[in-house]
Amino acid sequence: MDVLFLDGPGVDVYECSQQDNEEWIWNPADSTVRRLRNGQCLTVRETLEIWAGPLSDGSQAVVLFNRANTGSEPITVSWKDIGLSSDGSAVVRDLWARKDIGTFTGSYTSPNINFHEVMMLKITPTK
Repeated sequence: MDVLFLDGPGVDVYECSQQDNEEWIWNPADSTVRRLRNGQCLTVRETLEIWAGPLSDGSQAVVLFNRANTGSEPITVSWKDIGLSSDGSAVVRDLWARKDIGTFTGSYTSPNINFHEVMMLKITPTK
């Protein structure tokens, strides 16, 4: 078997040996593929992660993490996803560069973050 121009996670392909661990069920109701043997769902691990936590001054510490094995991607953090007002504005500071990036409303989209790299931010709502 050959897969050209693969744009996703790798897939290992083996000859079928007619074992019950090779049987899968497609569920059109929720668009999942599950193992017949134990009902485990076939999933793809997300490659972009956002980790956030509150700080004592009301701001949020946010880590943007690109878990992919190749390439670079921008990552968007939405205020509502980190507990801030979705229509409010906030000052975004790059903690490792030690500089303010600017004031943004509703969300912030990073520049491209290379694979296996992170960006750490402090997001402070404006009053």
